[in-house]
Amino acid sequence: MASQQQAMAMAQYDGTDGGQQQRQKLIRKEGGPITSQLGGPVNYAFFSLWLALGFSGWIIACAGQSALQRYENHSGISDGPAGWAIKSNYPALDSGRVFRLDWFDLFLNFITLMLIVVALFSKVIHQTRLVIVGWLAVATAQAILSADRFYNISHWHLSKSLYASSRATFSGFLIMATANFALMYHIGIVPPPPPRQLVKQQQGV
Repeated sequence: MASQQQAMAMAQYDGTDGGQQQRQKLIRKEGGPITSQLGGPVNYAFFSLWLALGFSGWIIACAGQSALQRYENHSGISDGPAGWAIKSNYPALDSGRVFRLDWFDLFLNFITLMLIVVALFSKVIHQTRLVIVGWLAVATAQAILSADRFYNISHWHLSKSLYASSRATFSGFLIMATANFALMYHIGIVPPPPPRQLVKQQQGV
C-alpha cells in the first residue's frame, strides 16, 4: 500500500511543472556541454579547427569549380583532343554535365559537414557518431577522386584561367579530404552515450 502511494506521489510530481523542469534539466545534463561531448576542451578545439578547415576547403573548391564550369560553358574545352580526360571517356556529354560527378562530390561534403554541425549543437554526437563516420568515409573517398581529377586537368596549361581554377579546385578538395580524415579520428574517439537515469533515482527516492 505504501509503495503504491509512493508511486502515485511520484507520478503526480512528474505531472507538475517542477517535475517536468527537473526532467528537462536531467536530459540537458546527460547531453552535456558541447566541449564535453568530444572529450574535453582540447579535443574540442582541434575538432573545431578541422571543421573550420573543412568548410574553408569547400568554399575554395566551390569557387574554383564554378570558375571551371563557366570556362567550360564559354570555351567548350572538353570538346578538344584532350576532352576525354574531362568527360571520363563519355564524349557525348554536353558542357553542362561535364563536372556533374564533381558537383555531387562537392555538395556531399557540404551536407556531411552540416550534419556534423547539427549533431554537435543538438548534443547527439554520442548517438550519431557511427553514422557520421560512415558519411565522412564516403565523402573523403569522393573528395580524393575529385582532387585527383582536377590535379590532372591543371596540367594541361591551356590557359592561365584553366590552370588557376583547376589548382584552386584541387586544393579545396584536398583540404576537405584531409579535414575529413581528422574529423573521423576525433568523432571516432567520442565515448558512448551515458545511460539515462531518472531524477528520482539520482536523488535516491
